[in-house]
Amino acid sequence: MSEDTVLNESYSIFKEKITFDDFKGKLDSLKIDKWNFVRAVLLYNQAVKCRKCNPNVGMTLLSSCADALQLVGEGKPSANFKKFYLSFCPTEIRTPPIELYPNGKLPRITASFDKALHYIYKQFRCMYVHEGIGYLETAPDGIDWHTLCDKIKGEKDIYSVDMMQIANWFEKVTFESLYVMLTTENSPE
Repeated sequence: MSEDTVLNESYSIFKEKITFDDFKGKLDSLKIDKWNFVRAVLLYNQAVKCRKCNPNVGMTLLSSCADALQLVGEGKPSANFKKFYLSFCPTEIRTPPIELYPNGKLPRITASFDKALHYIYKQFRCMYVHEGIGYLETAPDGIDWHTLCDKIKGEKDIYSVDMMQIANWFEKVTFESLYVMLTTENSPE
């Protein structure tokens, strides 16, 4: 695949927000390896395609966008994941479709963005990648199931996840975080 083809494919997700020339200029001015950013965007594109037929693969690929950027370093997927989303996700979209029973008790509260990221990384990324256990399934026609109550092994908190919204929300969070990273002058080194 030629460099122009790769850049055009990467640009496609941003075409509603910036021109191609602006995209190339911002890409060239990133303080990280621009090809890491391009790989992250290509993973995002693939995640969007895969999400329709296999939502577990889609969530895994969305999670992998952050690791491709290598903001903390190679071989540190969890740290790369947290650094990316905590650094670049706009505050107005940080409210997750996840509630939490702290220490397994009432009252139930909206999970913090940090707790939501922890849950997504552990349950949607790690469980699928390392154990082949997926939580996202398309419901049969006529059936609406909305909530999964879940606990991360070895932890006391119980998570209540809106399964109808989690993939949409995380896709938006990933896109907006990529866009902010691209367009922010002070991207971390």
